[in-house]
Amino acid sequence: MTTQGPAGRPRARHQPASAENDAEPGGPPEAGPRETAVPAAAAGQDAGAAAAAPPDDPQQLAAEIEQTREQLGETVEQLAAKADVKARAQDKASQLTERLKDQAGQARQQAATAAAKISKATPEPVRRAAAQAAGTARQRRMMLAAAIGAGVLAWTVIARWRRR
Repeated sequence: MTTQGPAGRPRARHQPASAENDAEPGGPPEAGPRETAVPAAAAGQDAGAAAAAPPDDPQQLAAEIEQTREQLGETVEQLAAKADVKARAQDKASQLTERLKDQAGQARQQAATAAAKISKATPEPVRRAAAQAAGTARQRRMMLAAAIGAGVLAWTVIARWRRR
């Protein structure tokens, strides 16, 4: 097989090699089947004509109509979903909420792990004192809340008195 066409020019790669192009000039063409290229436009027309022709069988026609209706319904649903901005925003918000909940859970686990490490490193007397202070604060919540409220009130009064 040669790499050049009949006029000595390089043959284009996309063209099929034919016996006529490979034969020596003036010699007899090789015997055998020859490849014939069908133009793309003609091939497209034949395929399009076959697809456009309605089927002769009424059941096949009904099935084709039903399939087309289903495809059209799916397309309409997809377009409606794209056009529904409120639903898309709510979906995005719910996805973000789920992601934040997951991150909060991970943060809680990390905090618990860190607290456990700190608890192990803290001396026993300090742990007992902290537990006792927490227990006392739980028992006397009202007194603690009243003391904090009194402190905030005192700070507000003093701040206003200084402005005068």
